Amino acid sequence: MTTTDTSGSFFTALPDDLLQRVLVGVPVDDHRVAASVCQAFRGVITGSRFPVLRKKYGFAERGVVSVRIGRQNVLDVVIEHKSEIVGTISGGRLSDSVGATDGGRLFVSRPNDGEYIGEVLAVDVSSRRWRRFVTLPNSIPYEHCIHWHGGLLYVAGGWGPDDSQPSFLRAFNETTGLWEELPPMPHGWWDAASAIVGNQLFFAGGRDLTTLQIYDIGSRTWRLGASIPDSRSPHANAFAVEGKLCLTYLDPNDALLSDLRVYDPQSNTWTKEAMPSPRARLVCSHDGRLIVYQENGTVLARATDGTWFPYAHVEPERYWVYRAFTSSVLLG
Repeated sequence: MTTTDTSGSFFTALPDDLLQRVLVGVPVDDHRVAASVCQAFRGVITGSRFPVLRKKYGFAERGVVSVRIGRQNVLDVVIEHKSEIVGTISGGRLSDSVGATDGGRLFVSRPNDGEYIGEVLAVDVSSRRWRRFVTLPNSIPYEHCIHWHGGLLYVAGGWGPDDSQPSFLRAFNETTGLWEELPPMPHGWWDAASAIVGNQLFFAGGRDLTTLQIYDIGSRTWRLGASIPDSRSPHANAFAVEGKLCLTYLDPNDALLSDLRVYDPQSNTWTKEAMPSPRARLVCSHDGRLIVYQENGTVLARATDGTWFPYAHVEPERYWVYRAFTSSVLLG
């Protein structure tokens, strides 16, 4: 079929469902350009069903994104594989590397330190927008951890103003807007590593602790796992990989130590594996693997057998910080 009418596009005349199928395969980097072409394209690309359809038909793209302390008192939102700053947040404060994700949004925590109120920010990378998600109760201490699971934001532990190590656990329900107090953990902690594996919250180590505390979300009960062997530093990060808990350690100079602790919940045992480099810029879980961004731009991934292989290469950065929250999220 041909037409001499140049006042409009053939695509804009398509029904919405067909137009969605045509546009759903457009790469995420081209969404902004496509949305600027015409009102019909913009309506589809910015619509609530578009991300769902991209995921349904296998076009959804994921990426490694960081919210990190930038220069000039701001937080930078960075797509790591492109070294691209896609947004900034005023007030460059983070509760260490505290953060969580629901797969599409990044949640980062800012402490109540007199300058800022304690709050959690929600960063939507696909729309490049952020907002205050919830104000933290005054009783939540400066240092704490947050995790997302099943529509709830869990907040636990930390460092109190009197040098105490609180053992509380609370959950914020996004639907109701209410906080719920949950059974406290057996041992209070500060500077522990934490992660969600399956339907369980894991809290590993902390200052002067080698304990592994496990909270079952379904039964709302706590138990202790096997103690962490040869815990070399309280500065640890935890990641859920292939149904296991992986711990990486930093020394006081933020250098990544050369070994990895892996906990298997099925056997309640720890194993030690070699890391690929004594120093790395960041570590995170992405595409079901543990990956390491090295300072020279090389990205390595951990295989199932514990070996490491080249995964990607990015442009080395001249400036970075280790105080950041990094996660794999849906870009669009």
